[in-house]
Amino acid sequence: MQDVCTDAEMIALLREAQRSDPVACDRLYTLYSDKIFRYLYVRLGQREVAEDLTADVFVRMLRELPRYRADTTRPVAAFSAWLYRVASNLLTDHYRRQRHRHHLDISEQTALPSSEPVPFHQAAAAEERNVLLDAVGQLGDEQQRVVLYRFADQLSVRAVASAMGKTEGAIKALQHRALENLRRILAATDRAAS
Repeated sequence: MQDVCTDAEMIALLREAQRSDPVACDRLYTLYSDKIFRYLYVRLGQREVAEDLTADVFVRMLRELPRYRADTTRPVAAFSAWLYRVASNLLTDHYRRQRHRHHLDISEQTALPSSEPVPFHQAAAAEERNVLLDAVGQLGDEQQRVVLYRFADQLSVRAVASAMGKTEGAIKALQHRALENLRRILAATDRAAS
């Protein structure tokens, strides 16, 4: 998924948003809210928490935007990378808080099954998603980030490189290794299930 904003439009949009123009701030939210939500939801697997953290990302964006320095050579990619770093930092903070908790929140407990029957294809799709997320979870942190940026968030190699502070070549190599590792993990999972 590509941004629907040119570099020139982004520079103008950022200037207006830095002056607290509500229309410009709303436009930034519209451009990025779904992407940031998907990024967080894929990592968390909990819709409500992902929604809360998405809101926190944009609250922090509004708070930090007056100090944000736009990269005039690649403003869309730079702003996108900055926003994803904000989301990543909030996600890290969330995991740290969770590690220090000593009780299980009722919202984290498995929901009781509905009295409505779940169609077979929905159950199968959910199982496949869980297997894939478990496999991605077994990758190292950088490989996880590349896979999720590239395939869940559908970011370009250039945008991922900017977000991770690496070269495009390094991202391509990291993606290749991640996909090879995923193939091995999924093959082992299939053998274990047989």
